[in-house]
Amino acid sequence: MQIDLWSDFACPWCALGIYRLDAARAQFAHGDAITVVHRSFELDPRAPARRPQSMAERLAHKYGMSPEQVRAGHERLTSMGHEVGMEFHFDRIQLGSTFDAHRLAQAARGTESEDALVKGLFAAYFTDGELLSDHAVLLGAATAAGMDADVARQVLASDAGTDAVRADEQAASELGITGVPHFVINGKWAVPGAQDVETLRLALDRAWARTEAVR
Repeated sequence: MQIDLWSDFACPWCALGIYRLDAARAQFAHGDAITVVHRSFELDPRAPARRPQSMAERLAHKYGMSPEQVRAGHERLTSMGHEVGMEFHFDRIQLGSTFDAHRLAQAARGTESEDALVKGLFAAYFTDGELLSDHAVLLGAATAAGMDADVARQVLASDAGTDAVRADEQAASELGITGVPHFVINGKWAVPGAQDVETLRLALDRAWARTEAVR
């Protein structure tokens, strides 16, 4: 069973979604038979390499939230992250483009380093407060995930992966995906948003049963 998962490295709900999916797979009887394909989706495709604001300032400006509302939201996300092993430090976050991070993840697709790289990029952004447009940061995440350093350097020094990122984003548009995370199971069943672990496990159960029924 294949799960295509659209996400962005600057999206805390996407980070939660990936770890919640891991927890759901651990409870699912056929978890080892699932392949997860991480697909690109930029929430802010026009983002510069670095934005001067903090995440709290950006949210307050974009959504008209008060500092107290922003703080409460971050505390809630931090608590939910702890439940599934994702550590958030919103005060450390450096805003900027995630495009090169997506290009790098495309190069790892289908390899043993794919899942580790994706999680490493989320950790770099949300836990360590690293700038994901910084190629040194991206190279460090790649090598820590087991990706060949020379391959990573070649990707970052070129426009490799650009077409693949755009193809994922075009596919998302054609599917009507406007927010992430967004899960599509076996190309048929969509599960939008960072659903809780139980909801994801039930979705896996139902998809598996339907797939088996038509074999």
